[in-house]
Amino acid sequence: MANSLGIHLYSHGFDYVVLEGTAKRYSVSDSGSVCFSAADVKDVKDVAKRIAEISKGFKGNQICLSLSSAAVLNRELGLPFSNRDKVAQVIKFEIESELYHLNVDDVVVDFFELDDGRATSTMSVNALDKSRLASALAICEAASFDPPIVDLSIASLFTAIKVLPESERTDHEAYLHVGAESTQLVVLSAAGIVSATRTMPLGWLELARNLATDDPEVTAADSEDIDSEVLNADATDDSDGSFELGGDTSIPFGNDFATVMNNCSHAEQQSFSQALESELRRALTALNYSGSPLYLLGAQISGLADDLSAGLSIQVAPLDLGLTGPDDSVPHTIALGAALRAIGAESLEMNFRQEEYRYARGVERIEGPLTWAMVGLVFYFAFGMAIDVKLSQQKSADAAVVYSRARQKVQRLNDQVGNTEDYPDSWVIKNDFSANDVPQEDHIHLLKSSVDKAKKELDQLMGEDEVEMPQSCLEAWRLLMNHLEVEMADYGGKWMIESFEFTSFNKSANEPAHVGVKFGITIFPDSSGQLIGRFDRLQRNLQAQDFTVGQVEIPSTEPASISEAKTATVEVDILATNPNVSKKS
Repeated sequence: MANSLGIHLYSHGFDYVVLEGTAKRYSVSDSGSVCFSAADVKDVKDVAKRIAEISKGFKGNQICLSLSSAAVLNRELGLPFSNRDKVAQVIKFEIESELYHLNVDDVVVDFFELDDGRATSTMSVNALDKSRLASALAICEAASFDPPIVDLSIASLFTAIKVLPESERTDHEAYLHVGAESTQLVVLSAAGIVSATRTMPLGWLELARNLATDDPEVTAADSEDIDSEVLNADATDDSDGSFELGGDTSIPFGNDFATVMNNCSHAEQQSFSQALESELRRALTALNYSGSPLYLLGAQISGLADDLSAGLSIQVAPLDLGLTGPDDSVPHTIALGAALRAIGAESLEMNFRQEEYRYARGVERIEGPLTWAMVGLVFYFAFGMAIDVKLSQQKSADAAVVYSRARQKVQRLNDQVGNTEDYPDSWVIKNDFSANDVPQEDHIHLLKSSVDKAKKELDQLMGEDEVEMPQSCLEAWRLLMNHLEVEMADYGGKWMIESFEFTSFNKSANEPAHVGVKFGITIFPDSSGQLIGRFDRLQRNLQAQDFTVGQVEIPSTEPASISEAKTATVEVDILATNPNVSKKS
């Protein structure tokens, strides 16, 4: 079954959720949280090792990395259009005036549309520092996986909320997620679309500020100096392995949520609740949100919901998304939203794998297989070229042998022609190309062409070629006499041929090649002394023959010199085809 991996990566650790199934039907197969030690965060490879241990055995490209929205510049811009492609073309130019402390070329910008009830489209624009993105991707690369989607925690929270059953809303609903280093607020409209978001730089790690570091060699006094030196360095190719993920690095590392809650005092929890209440009051006032309830997700800090409810004068209710993992564990909300985004669940459609991070990293992902493929192709073509060279050499040798034998046979024919004076010079076949600039591979083709030409001329001379020859008068005489013998065989009287005239006609546009025949015939009376109809019968039967073309004509009959005998001249065109030509056709 297909699975997806969602990772929420922040400065002090990461949360992860693995889902099995599709966007319509899924289950949580694994989830958890890992906190970094002070030693881990000194090198990208150490952090990547911690992630690789968790994701070991995970295969597939359904991965979404969610980065903390803390310290990400967020502005709302009104635009006269909402088409995402058009907005993407102008968004950097529109947000540039807001980046008073940043260079627009040093950030990756993405956005989503808000449903704030205004007449024009309002875009929530987020500008993520490229150094943070580069550090996160460097960690993923060192962990041997490449997430095609990089989102923010505020967007992952929205995706996680959408797992709740759809209900009919009459007003806005607000969701508050208390995370490790920041708290996200998402307000949904009655249509279930985001109408406002806020990120407050205050998370449960604030309760660990006074706790000792997990590294015995590092004291709380100099922890801030070490963290600032290591974690605030830009992730460049010349770095010593340090990286930057944002967040407050002055807070000691190595403390998970359970440890923090077990070691902080009630007074510290109250102080945290009051600080969060102040931040939340400013956010709700700016958003003009007066609805109730406010749903609380994330860190389960004892008494937080009651403190916020009393301080804000609204109902604050803890919310359970209804999903559990192995051993009935509750999956982390932001990591869950990232995993859902990876399998195609409803999202805000932001993805910070843009520009050089989308395309260059894509090439790096296949750099190894591509290199092996290119090496394989080089060997394949080199091996194929060697085989082709050998075949070419063998074919060249075979062609030379064939040409040599053919030239010897043609030479014998030329010698025979040369020994007979009656043979014309055109019958001599040229078979020596030494004086001409003709490639050797063309010799056999040219020699064949010369032989074919000589054969055609000889066939034409001997009448064997498929060329129509003049009609044979002798053949026409044979056909006519054979017919007359059959025609007059049943006649009891005498008959005789007085004259013959044969003329051969070549093919023209109006008629085929034929022989024109005129012959005189005299018929004597039989024992009954009657000649009635004999010439008409001769004309009809001669007209019906296959060799007759055109019309048979007997202009007139005249009395012969012998009493009661009659004579006539018969005109007929005969197709006297050469039998050899007929066989070929």
